[in-house]
Amino acid sequence: MKKAVVILNEQHSLMPNQIEILTRNFSAFEIIPVPASGWSLSEMFRVSEKLRQSRSKLIFASPVPGLMSNLHDKSFFVFHNDKRAKKELPGGKIIMTVAQDGWVITGGGIFLD
Repeated sequence: MKKAVVILNEQHSLMPNQIEILTRNFSAFEIIPVPASGWSLSEMFRVSEKLRQSRSKLIFASPVPGLMSNLHDKSFFVFHNDKRAKKELPGGKIIMTVAQDGWVITGGGIFLD
């Protein structure tokens, strides 16, 4: 099994279901934290060069469109979830949020769950 590199905003954390998928499908994984303030375009170019050289599978848990578009020549995967959960806010308003479970890794027609 290959190692995975997960791109994740430093203000976010992986959900238990996501960690389970990673440990089941990869020998190990490391997280590359995206600063809360983001990367400049030149920083994204620098990061993308390092990622291109990596032999690990790239997985975006937090989307970084500029970085993703700069990696057009390297395959990568994204975490995806179709499931939604109802959440009631103070005052009775109900919103839909992404569910804790139901995550899959997808890319290039491949699904890992």
